[in-house]
Amino acid sequence: MRTFITALVAALALGTGVAVAQYSTPDPMASPAASPVPSPAASPGKATIIVVHIKNFAFSPANVTVPVGATVRFFEDDETPHTVTAADKSFDSGNMNQHDKWDHVFTTAGTYPYICAYHPYMKGTVTVK
Repeated sequence: MRTFITALVAALALGTGVAVAQYSTPDPMASPAASPVPSPAASPGKATIIVVHIKNFAFSPANVTVPVGATVRFFEDDETPHTVTAADKSFDSGNMNQHDKWDHVFTTAGTYPYICAYHPYMKGTVTVK
């Protein structure tokens, strides 16, 4: 009878997809695994991120000044598609729809005027120092 019950329990476990897990307790005397340590190259200084919103057919703020190496993050808050396109075409977000975001890192000092390609009256400037 005992063999029958054991076989029945095993068959039911296999037939229903029930699995038995085996757990082990870590050895308290074992040395802990080493934690990865980022290299200095992987840990640059704190990044500067400046946010510009696109809302009501305007960039807000329209003019920003950032340090070299800063990221400008554009958030598209309008229901109408827009772009962030440099006047000299050196950068272009492509089509942005509502809730999209686009980042651009400015690596060279200078003044970068930009527009929305669909609505050229929407203008802004990034000044990099």
